[in-house]
Amino acid sequence: MAEASDNQRVVSARVSRPADRIGALPDDVLRRVLSQLSSREAVHTCLLAQRWRDLWRSVPIIDVSFEEFEDRAAEDNFEREVMFKKFVNRLLMLRNPVGLDEFRLEYILTVGTEDLNASSADANLWISHVLQWNARAVKVVNRDNPLELIPAVFNSSYLKRLDISDATLVPGFFNRLQMGCTALEYLFLHDCVIEDLDIFSSTLKVLILSLEIRFSFDDDDQASISAPSLISLSIKHGLSGARLPILNNMQSLKTASVLLSGDIRACDADGIRQFLRGLSHVTSLDFCYADTKLTMEKNFCWCPTFCNLINLTLDTWCVNADFYALIVFLQNSPSLKKLNLKLEQGSVSAISGELEDRSFTCEQLEIVEIICSETSELLPRVTRFLRDSGIRLDQIHTSHEN
Repeated sequence: MAEASDNQRVVSARVSRPADRIGALPDDVLRRVLSQLSSREAVHTCLLAQRWRDLWRSVPIIDVSFEEFEDRAAEDNFEREVMFKKFVNRLLMLRNPVGLDEFRLEYILTVGTEDLNASSADANLWISHVLQWNARAVKVVNRDNPLELIPAVFNSSYLKRLDISDATLVPGFFNRLQMGCTALEYLFLHDCVIEDLDIFSSTLKVLILSLEIRFSFDDDDQASISAPSLISLSIKHGLSGARLPILNNMQSLKTASVLLSGDIRACDADGIRQFLRGLSHVTSLDFCYADTKLTMEKNFCWCPTFCNLINLTLDTWCVNADFYALIVFLQNSPSLKKLNLKLEQGSVSAISGELEDRSFTCEQLEIVEIICSETSELLPRVTRFLRDSGIRLDQIHTSHEN
């Protein structure tokens, strides 16, 4: 009977204490699991069991968000900011000094814009701290009032990817990236103010400028972007400033996606010519002109020859003004294999001019993909133009979007 009782206790213990299969995994695996959580959630796992108590201290990804601090105890944004700062400071202080794959910061400045430098001090301190742990990627997403990032913060031979939203990049920022971040290959800027005239990087391979990028200096000044190792350039949702930037040393560039919107105050023929010349080595180009109507002087060579261009994407602006811009691009793209046309109703932007010769020869052209709505009024007109220009019907493909 005693033996039976002992067996029952063993069985009972097994039922009441289920095996911790997750906790039995190696520490490195568990840290990777915790990397899928926000840092606040990862810290909370220390309450699960002794096994989990210190794992969060060595998680290779730090992900902190102001939005997580919507606690009932915080009656307003100021209290939330105090709680958030206290959490991040404690997190960085108590974390083990081990290597870091990525630092993600989502922040909101709630103290006004009277002194952006002082208001941004904590964020600059945190970035400096994680770079000392050799963070390979840093992503800073800011809301409302812009952060003012201190150039001296960016000093790391390990940083490979930098993603910044809603910040003021003061003079010296890009020079600091060039000198202090010698491994930087990916730079994503969203809704930022750029105060540097010269943007230079010998290491960048991918550059994305999106939302609204504002160049902030005198109207007579013109920014330049120089990146001899750049492979991919994307300018989305336009630029704002006095003049289009000049693109220099882009000989490695393979793909470019560019939207020129109506925020450039002096978008003229010479500016377009200089800008496109910097893209003339690409093999794939998506180019949208959404600025005011621009009339070119007769036979003005505003479009360079795209000797390597294989894939070209244009939209409605290029078929306005009697197909002027489309013809110019096709005349200057001798290696083109695929042409993509995105047709939308209501587009009024156009580059117009007179052509003595409206013919073009795209001997290597294989397909023209037209993307439009099923009720597009432009489709028959564009199709007729292509066929009259010698493009066969079997080369023209149409896909519809709602």
